Amino acid sequence: MDKTKYFEGVASYKLLAKKEVGQNFLADPDVAARIVGLLNLVSEDHVLEIGSGAGSLSFFLAEGPAQSDLIDIDEALVTKLQHDFEGNRYVHPEMGNAMRFDYAPYTKIIGNLPYYITSGIMEKILLGAKNASRVVLMVQKEAADRLLAKPGSKEYSPLSLYLNYVATVKRAFNVARTSFVPAPHIESSVLTVDFIREKHDDESAAMYQLAEKLFLYRRKTILNNLKTYLNDGPKAEAVLHQAGIDPGLRPEDLSASNYLALLRALKC
Repeated sequence: MDKTKYFEGVASYKLLAKKEVGQNFLADPDVAARIVGLLNLVSEDHVLEIGSGAGSLSFFLAEGPAQSDLIDIDEALVTKLQHDFEGNRYVHPEMGNAMRFDYAPYTKIIGNLPYYITSGIMEKILLGAKNASRVVLMVQKEAADRLLAKPGSKEYSPLSLYLNYVATVKRAFNVARTSFVPAPHIESSVLTVDFIREKHDDESAAMYQLAEKLFLYRRKTILNNLKTYLNDGPKAEAVLHQAGIDPGLRPEDLSASNYLALLRALKC
């Protein structure tokens, strides 16, 4: 399949992009090849591409050596890829909703995520992709900043806490808005997520769920949030003392190790 002609075809989908589902098609083959290259694929891998769209990343996944399932919610685009890659032994386009998909079978995951659903899909990956070793995602730069946020920053959240505890997350490179059709309003970033298997477990998932509850009122102290959560002031004070956490701190000031200590203290 001729690469130049294929990506000219991708660019021709500019007028068909659906704003309501955040469609922006990557039309730069060099960028697409670089993103897929970050997966470091071997033949034993089982790959999931989230939001295969017009096939920019799929084109390079189709070169192998791994088996790849390509999912999208747009039936017309899935039909396009089924036609494009008919007879190819590596890629398998199918209808699929990333918010309701089973991530457990996959060792590698890749995708160009719409801005409005980035956090939701990242949560699904973190909670469901227990057999994945590496994830490569292109997201809008603002979303990447939030996912990489550190304790004490205004962007810090339960999701960034969880993500950066269970994985080594790096911004591989930024992608100019002009690499897409239609062009989005801001740049994108490509993130690599390498899971730390001994941390990616049920306890870290429980830590995340606890942090979500205690971030509900992020400007209140951790003591006041814990009092609300437990409906028991003296117990909240005792638990924080046992966990070694300053009750005057706010939820955004606590690290993953703090939330783990709190989780363990609550179980005592």
